[in-house]
Amino acid sequence: MPPTIENNIIENNIMATRSRTPTHFLVSTILVLECLGSVFGQEISSGNIRCFERERQALLKLKDDFVDETGRLSSWGVEMDCCKWSGVWCNNVTNHVTRLNLRAPPPISQNGPSVGPLRGKITSSLLELKHLTYLDLSSNDFGYSNIPEFIGSFDKMQYLNLSSANLARQIPESVGNLSELTHLDFGSNSGLYSENLGWVAHLGSLQYLDLSYADLSNASNWLLAISKLTSIKEMHLANCELPGILPSSLPSIKTSAPLVTLDLSSNPGISSSMFSFFLNFTTSLTSIDFSFNGITNLDNLGIGFHNQISLEHLDLSNNNLGSGIPEFFGNMSSLMYFDLSYNSLMVQLTDIVSNFSGPVEKNLKYLDLSNNMITGSLPDFSKFTSLQVLALGRNKLNGSIAKDYPNIPTLTHLDLSSNSFTGGLPDLTIYPLLEILHLDNNMFNGPVHESIGSLSNMDTLALASNNFEGVVNESHLFNLSRLRILDLSSNPLLTVNCSSDWIPQFQLVVLSLSHCKVGPHFPEWIRHQKNLKFVDVSFSQIADPIPSWIGDLASKPIHLNISNNQIHGVFPKIRFFSFNLTSYVMSLVHDSVYGVVVDLSRNEITGDATFVCHSREWILIDLSSNLFFGHLPDCFSNSTRLRFLNLANNNFSGSIPSSFGSLRLLSLLNLRNNRFSGGIPESLRGCTGLKMIDLGENRLTGMIPTWIGDELLSLIVLSLRLNEFRGMIPSGICNLQNIQVLDLSLNKLSGAIPNCLGNLTVMTDEAGSQQKISALLGTPALYYTLLDAAYFTWKGKAINYVSHSLFVQLIDLSSNALTGDIPSEITKLVGLNSLNLSRNSLSGQIPANIGLLKYLDALDLSRSHLSGGIPDSISEMNFLGVLDLSYNNLSGRIPAGIVKFDESTYIGNPGLCGRPVLNKSCPGDSNFNGDANVKDTLKHGEDKLITKGFYICMGFGYVFGWWGIFGIILLNKSARSAYSKLLDAIEDSVYSRGLLNKGSYGK
Repeated sequence: MPPTIENNIIENNIMATRSRTPTHFLVSTILVLECLGSVFGQEISSGNIRCFERERQALLKLKDDFVDETGRLSSWGVEMDCCKWSGVWCNNVTNHVTRLNLRAPPPISQNGPSVGPLRGKITSSLLELKHLTYLDLSSNDFGYSNIPEFIGSFDKMQYLNLSSANLARQIPESVGNLSELTHLDFGSNSGLYSENLGWVAHLGSLQYLDLSYADLSNASNWLLAISKLTSIKEMHLANCELPGILPSSLPSIKTSAPLVTLDLSSNPGISSSMFSFFLNFTTSLTSIDFSFNGITNLDNLGIGFHNQISLEHLDLSNNNLGSGIPEFFGNMSSLMYFDLSYNSLMVQLTDIVSNFSGPVEKNLKYLDLSNNMITGSLPDFSKFTSLQVLALGRNKLNGSIAKDYPNIPTLTHLDLSSNSFTGGLPDLTIYPLLEILHLDNNMFNGPVHESIGSLSNMDTLALASNNFEGVVNESHLFNLSRLRILDLSSNPLLTVNCSSDWIPQFQLVVLSLSHCKVGPHFPEWIRHQKNLKFVDVSFSQIADPIPSWIGDLASKPIHLNISNNQIHGVFPKIRFFSFNLTSYVMSLVHDSVYGVVVDLSRNEITGDATFVCHSREWILIDLSSNLFFGHLPDCFSNSTRLRFLNLANNNFSGSIPSSFGSLRLLSLLNLRNNRFSGGIPESLRGCTGLKMIDLGENRLTGMIPTWIGDELLSLIVLSLRLNEFRGMIPSGICNLQNIQVLDLSLNKLSGAIPNCLGNLTVMTDEAGSQQKISALLGTPALYYTLLDAAYFTWKGKAINYVSHSLFVQLIDLSSNALTGDIPSEITKLVGLNSLNLSRNSLSGQIPANIGLLKYLDALDLSRSHLSGGIPDSISEMNFLGVLDLSYNNLSGRIPAGIVKFDESTYIGNPGLCGRPVLNKSCPGDSNFNGDANVKDTLKHGEDKLITKGFYICMGFGYVFGWWGIFGIILLNKSARSAYSKLLDAIEDSVYSRGLLNKGSYGK
């Protein structure tokens, strides 16, 4: 009888002996007979079942402990033999369960069967599986539960993988009991931590260790524990906040480990001396990742690198290296992959290539020097006979590549983007293997030669943001059968004109033709593209009806942008899907969050908006400035990822959907210039991330909700103008510490202006407001997306927020029924650019210290019941460009500092006096009689006056988009007496540059 079966019989007899009831005796007897039957080849009641019943029951209990939403464990229990269950393996001799692999696989495809993670937590049901040698529960979701202490009880365990399983809390030290463990992976569980890595030192057989993303910031003994792993071959400690260790405290190295792969990336606290320790800890490294650390110099690592004669992969990206590449790298004969991107290298490219001279030239296949400050032109790369990837993008390189191109026939990937290269394209046929070409964001010019069509391996062709001209047609693209990404955008002199009957050989995933000449007709060849996920034909001069096939096209993309054309017709009812794309594609989407983007703005598209109900993955919806109509469907409850919603300038009607309250990530809500009615739904109070609300120019009624100031504390822009709101301005508005544009004009508000308006923090600090708002909004791309849709009233005209100034600070409470005094506290808002309190029933005097608003460009207090004199402090407002105090009950002398304004500023105040502005002298004045010298003095004084109006117009000529925020530019112009004509001239300049479309906004 085999020993294993003897053990089974003995074990069952012991259970029977311990039983004290006939039932227990009967059960134990049956088990013994069952085992005996299997020995003699007999089947006793249970058939050919291999697994033990107690292990079967343990697995069923484990299944009950998990939440299996997609039926991954559906086979468990259907078949009696658990050894045949999915993810379960039994030993062929002992029949015990030894392997359990419940790793969550990725989804098969976007539209294929959904395979989701198991949920719940790891329970003691596992304890019955005492013979486990292999356990993989990775990529599941255990809801921030802990790794159980009993995990250390599996003394036979050799492979343990709990990575990416949403585990948290302290790693139990009992893991150190798993003395036979060779593979331990707790990586990518950001909630895990360990304050003492002493348990690691007990894992003498360990060959693979991954604790990435666990918090080890308090594990001061981490390096000592690691030094005990004499069998370790692969180690990943990325993003662990490893604490620094003084060079004098480094552990001694007694033996060389067989370490092959080392990942210490994203640990900025460790020093180069610790890197030196690992370079001396082993001489067999083939892969090193020191990226995202604080390395500033490589010279002191030279000896260690010299010893790594087998090193093939070296990643030093995202550090602070600035002094170039030491010469010893040229001697690393095995090096194939070298990444130095995102450093601060301020050297000539020729010097880098010179230091690479040596054995490395023969085997190097991947060289990434992008995102540095490398200067010079392209040197000779022909010595690198194996180079396949050369990335030099986002540096300060120049010259003409048509003359000095990198002569490397083996290249498959060439990135020269975001430099200052000029001239035309070289003959690209010298790169017959080229798959990816990035020449975008340079100053290339001339035509795109048809020879580019011979690159039959081309996957990505990115020529955007240059000065290419001429025509690109099907002859340029005919042989590019593998092409997936085509980006020709922002070449305004380039015409893309392919014949309507052309059927491309390729199937694109990305197509960007924005700011090219594509129209007037919609390109018919696009209809044959079945895999498109990103489509941008904005600003492409299309003046065509929406083609009948657009429904098939638009049902696939994650991103569809046809904005700023003259497209008309009814938008089809289509369903959008989301899809995960490459980082390059997501950079085109303007955001790093996966989801669906649709931008149809500034066209003549009509229809209802029911298609917005057909996706749950929205990030941005922009239907603004079209002819959409009807009630907005109340179907946003599941669109929980939506961040930007712009429906301005359409004909939507009915109430604002209450399901907006589910949009907890919403940053922008713009419903301006529609026919929405009713009140503001209370559900919106849940959208606490809102930074802009524009509900202006609708038919909304009721009172301004108090919760706006209590809940929506991130607001930067709040516009409720031209509605029918009643009641008082809620004092909670004063809690909006980040507000920059507050427009409640043209309503029916009553009561006093809240004194607490003086507490609006951003407006009280003109020096710090720019930094505060930039920090609040985050990335420049987000800033642009958020505020490009914002308009406000400036001197009686609808003005685009981004185009005119990034940092306008404005309060407009005009055309209401407000009463009482102007609160003196409002003068604390020293950063204000515009204050409009006109057309109310305000009384009392203008605050005496109004001059504290020294950056004010426009002040309108007209058509109220203000009395008393004009404060002398108003003369201190040196940037004041527009002033209207007309039709009040003001009296006394006009202060000398504001006599530059004409009579219309003061009309309707019979008590005011002062020449030469008014034809009325004040008591005690001498006879001016229109003194020509005084007029000349005033005129010449106006010629030199710089007003805040020029600050507000600083953005003219500079479109704020991908390149971030340009500084405030001061302009000095003459003809102050013709100020209004000058403003019109500047605005005409803006229109001519395409920053603002005349007549495109406002009623």
